[in-house]
Amino acid sequence: MAIFIRAARDEDRITLGALKLRSSLAWGDHIEELQALAEANEVRAEHIAHAIVAELDGEIVGFVTVLSNEGTTQAELEDLFVAPEAWRMGIGRELLAQAECRAVELGALSLRVVAGERARPFYEASGYRFVGAVATDLAAAAELLKDLLQGRNKA
Repeated sequence: MAIFIRAARDEDRITLGALKLRSSLAWGDHIEELQALAEANEVRAEHIAHAIVAELDGEIVGFVTVLSNEGTTQAELEDLFVAPEAWRMGIGRELLAQAECRAVELGALSLRVVAGERARPFYEASGYRFVGAVATDLAAAAELLKDLLQGRNKA
C-alpha cells in the first residue's frame, strides 16, 4: 500500500467536499445537522491552495488543510478527513505529519486544531495538548495545540 501525497488542485474541490461529509457521517453522530450544514460538504475555494491530498491506488482517500496568517507564529489545522474505508491505515497520521511540516514551512511555531471528542485521542496521541473548550455548530469541542519545534534544534 503506497500512499501518494500531493498538493490539492482546484478540480479536487467537489471530491474533497464529498469525502469530508462522508467521513463526518460515518460516525453516526449529528447526521441531520451535518446534512443540513452547507459547509459540512464543502471545501472553500480559497482553502484549496492550502490543502494536501492523500491518494491510494489513484483515488483520493484523505486531505488536510493548514492555514496561517502572515506574521503569526501559530498555524491552524482547518480540516483533516480520511475516507472511512481507509481508516486505520496510517493515512491520517501521514496527513497530520504533512500538515505539521507545512506549518513549519509557513513559519509557525505551533499548530492549533479544534477537534470533536472522537478525534481528540488521535491528536493527543500525536503530541497535541488540550488548551480549552470551544463551541461549534454541532457540539462542544476541544482546542488542542502542538509545539512544532519541540525536540528540534531551535537555533
